[in-house]
Amino acid sequence: MIKRSIFIILALALSLPSAIAGGKRPQKNRISFHIQGGMQDGPRMVFPAMVRGKRLFFQKTPIATAKNITSFKHFENPTGTFGATFSFDRQISKRITAFTTQHQKKWLVAMLNGRVVDSVIIDKPIRDGKLVVWDGIKLVEIVRFEYAFPLTGESREEWRKRLKEHNQNRKAAQKELKERAEYRRKMKGR
Repeated sequence: MIKRSIFIILALALSLPSAIAGGKRPQKNRISFHIQGGMQDGPRMVFPAMVRGKRLFFQKTPIATAKNITSFKHFENPTGTFGATFSFDRQISKRITAFTTQHQKKWLVAMLNGRVVDSVIIDKPIRDGKLVVWDGIKLVEIVRFEYAFPLTGESREEWRKRLKEHNQNRKAAQKELKERAEYRRKMKGR
């Protein structure tokens, strides 16, 4: 019951901006994970980012992106932002294992919509195909992820049902906004 209430609140939070935008789908989140590189790799191969007060360089080519995510599970932090665990397909899971084995004691950074949201030092290989962003994800971004990917443990049918409910909520919010606008116009005309 609590999960359903939270989902309804999140769906309404997403519905209102999309209703204002004329019923368009919400923007997709761009998330990618990058391994630390070196300045010697050159500006074509790396980009600078501030991590824990230090300027470090990271490989421009990500080890994983949003198009390889199979599911995710989010959680709320005491700071008011969210974190999430992202599960990846088999091919990228193997790539994550290889990179985290080869690049131990280096930084791994998560970029979300053009900003660094989290970073960790790789201390052991990641063999389960899951990467965690511990902090820094905004509520609207979590809602976008819920629209784009199934929740971990959710079947495709449950996900489709959830999306259908979301679309119905969004259409209801659009209708309500339209009715309010009509009412305001009538009241101004008096």
